Amino acid sequence: MKKSFLEKAIVVACLSIPSVSPAASFHELPKESGFDGFLLIGATSTQFSSNSVAGNSLTHVEHNSTNGLNDSPSSENGMSGVFTGELNYTFAGEGIQLYLGNELEDVLRYDLTTQFGVRKSLPGNGIASIAFLTSGVLPTHVYEDPFNVEQTNEADRDMNGVKLGWDNMFDKGISVEMSFKDIDVVEENSGQSLVDKGILTKSEQHLLDRTGTTTTMRVSYLHSFSSSHHIEPTVIAERADKDGEAIAHDRFGMSLSYFYLNGRFSLVSQMAYSYSEYDQINPVWNHDEVEDNNSIAASMVLSYARPFNWQDTSFVTSFAYGNGNSNIDFYDSDIATASIGMLYQF
Repeated sequence: MKKSFLEKAIVVACLSIPSVSPAASFHELPKESGFDGFLLIGATSTQFSSNSVAGNSLTHVEHNSTNGLNDSPSSENGMSGVFTGELNYTFAGEGIQLYLGNELEDVLRYDLTTQFGVRKSLPGNGIASIAFLTSGVLPTHVYEDPFNVEQTNEADRDMNGVKLGWDNMFDKGISVEMSFKDIDVVEENSGQSLVDKGILTKSEQHLLDRTGTTTTMRVSYLHSFSSSHHIEPTVIAERADKDGEAIAHDRFGMSLSYFYLNGRFSLVSQMAYSYSEYDQINPVWNHDEVEDNNSIAASMVLSYARPFNWQDTSFVTSFAYGNGNSNIDFYDSDIATASIGMLYQF
């Protein structure tokens, strides 16, 4: 049994360009045992600026050097293919579903996550889930030493973790999700160029270490005004407990998603905001206050089902914009993407 049109629209949005990872609301598992899922193939054009992130294994942005420690990053362009989806197998009699898939969790941080998990139907009480998370063979690319303005060697940011979820609690449209991630920057060398120049001490360099753990909690509520109009507000709280206290921070955010479904046409849009405050003053600039960051994002996904009367196929186009504004210009970031693709449901 394939998912409802609303569930399919939510999945398309999550696979395409989430701003702050909207909660995918699955109100029921298929009633028949067997395989089902989605496959999305397409292309994306990206305009990206960041002094910290170089892209991921699917999208790479050329960035030979930073503009300087006191300047915002320059903007670069990139093109990439899109190949993503989800594969499920349902044991209908037991109310259990195994799933494997990936999604772009955070557009500004380029976090592409692979998930392998289990969903369990709780009759009258929604769906519980647990999943193993990993960056796998598609890690985010960062810089070994982002403060080296003369040379930008890249490093992988690996991630492993677990995610717990309870979707549609008590059949009331409320969903809760909590994730725990261990993050390791391979060849972490933040601030070494400044130590070599005598600008930082070794103890100050340690404040810049990006390795650590992240705990994130999301709560969402899916409300339907009619069969065509639905909204889903989401709140998020996150603790990034990094080895470097100038990198460790708390983040709080909210988003509002809107779903419009009309025959073969669907539209999913989202607006999001988050605020981050860091634990310690960054020793590179030694300002009188800790770093903070305000992030805004917006996205829109348009889908047209059965183009050319192709069954189980949809044409998908999406647009996204994200902006991170810090009180330290060096940490400003900006991204704009446009994507087209074909979605096959089976």
